[in-house]
Amino acid sequence: MARLHLFWPEGTPLPRLEALDIFHIESGGCTGCALELASLSRALLAGNHPIRFVSTPRQAGMLLLTGSLTVGMAPVVELAWQAMPGPRVLAVVGDCAVDGGLFGGNYAVLGGVGVRARSSVSLPGCPPAPDEILAALVRWQTTEGER
Repeated sequence: MARLHLFWPEGTPLPRLEALDIFHIESGGCTGCALELASLSRALLAGNHPIRFVSTPRQAGMLLLTGSLTVGMAPVVELAWQAMPGPRVLAVVGDCAVDGGLFGGNYAVLGGVGVRARSSVSLPGCPPAPDEILAALVRWQTTEGER
C-alpha cells in the first residue's frame, strides 16, 4: 500500500483504490481552492498515489470544479464535460462551487455549480485544506468501490 506522510499520521496505510483521473477547472473566483488542489496534486505525485490530476478532459473520469460558475466559463465547463469519455463524475470543491459563496448571481456570475448540476462529491470550505479534499476523494472512491 502507498503511504502519504504529508497529510496522514506517519505509518498509516492509505486504502487501496482504483486509479482516479481528475480534470480540474477553476470556473471563477479567488483561486484559493485551486491553490490547495495544486499542493494536493504535488503531494499525490510524490506519493505515487492512484489519484492523479490529468491535463485534458479526454483522460479524466472526474471533472472537479472550483469557483463560482461565470457566464464566460459555462461553455468551457460544458465542453470539458462532453469531452470526457465513458462514465463521468462531477465534483465541486469550495463554497463558491457548491453554492456561489461570496460571488452571488449577477450579470456575469451564474453562482454555484452544485445548485445547477448533480455532483457526486460536494465539499464546502473556503478553501478546504488539501487533507480534507483528499479525505473526500478517498471516501467517495471507497464507497463507489463497495457498490
